Amino acid sequence: MDVDIFSGRPNPAWVVTDEDAAGALLEEIAAVAEEAVGLSGAGYGGLGYREVVISSMSDDESWPEPLPRTFTLGTIGAPDPGRSAELARRIVADMPRYRAFKLPGHAETPLDDATRDLVLEQMDRFFQDPPEWFRPPLFPSNSLRTTISEDEPIDAGCFYEVSEFNPDFWNRPEVQPYNNCYNYARNYRTDTFAQPGRAHGAQTDVMACADVSRAALADGLVRRFDCLPDSEYPRRLMALVIWPGVDYHWYREQRGDFWGHKPGSTAARNYDNRGALITNPETCDRGGYTDFCGYFYAGKSVVIN
Repeated sequence: MDVDIFSGRPNPAWVVTDEDAAGALLEEIAAVAEEAVGLSGAGYGGLGYREVVISSMSDDESWPEPLPRTFTLGTIGAPDPGRSAELARRIVADMPRYRAFKLPGHAETPLDDATRDLVLEQMDRFFQDPPEWFRPPLFPSNSLRTTISEDEPIDAGCFYEVSEFNPDFWNRPEVQPYNNCYNYARNYRTDTFAQPGRAHGAQTDVMACADVSRAALADGLVRRFDCLPDSEYPRRLMALVIWPGVDYHWYREQRGDFWGHKPGSTAARNYDNRGALITNPETCDRGGYTDFCGYFYAGKSVVIN
């Protein structure tokens, strides 16, 4: 089980270790699959709560015939989103029961009552006023990069590099689930769902501008207008925003005067929660990520994990 909700932190995830309970749940879902089940990634894809993903843990596990080995509930991609949400809510409410089975992401996202309550609250808000969602066409991709200079302040004299938007690199099945917004903004694939500061023993669990900024600076990022030398080529311009007390999210400037991002394990894109091209990360629709924390450069010596 995986609640697709965060961008930076690992999503709440757990394994239903009670085989009888798992079998009964799957049979119940299978009976209403035509109304309640969606396919992963077919629903809402913006920042914030998206869907609950259910997957088989092995290739020989007993699995009802109507259900794919990976499917979603609590999704606007289902034919009956209300029925889908009802089932998903019951599943999430039972989440803390399985906290004893430890997964790597539990260090950052514990399966406690607070996490469950947050998810349930966000699910209720989501389905009280379901978002309209569409996918604008993405710009074509290539691997070229350009060095540009800062226009303001006039005497800054800072240079950094912008690349053509290349979502195909990030949206491959062997890459997309394992790299998050921090990987994308740094433009470095680690397959570890990289966390600010983790590579240098400075990771924080406080989701506030000052704390996440401090962790990122420990990785080698510098604040905007603290110019990086040519030896740090290629240098990226990144922007940090915070869902206060809950999560963080990063953007990267792309060639063509717009910004790209990758919410958590979802696809890389260049549009915001309204489907608008992101020309300014300070003013785009960011959902619950209301705190804008500022801009940073990342040179080639920045190490993330």
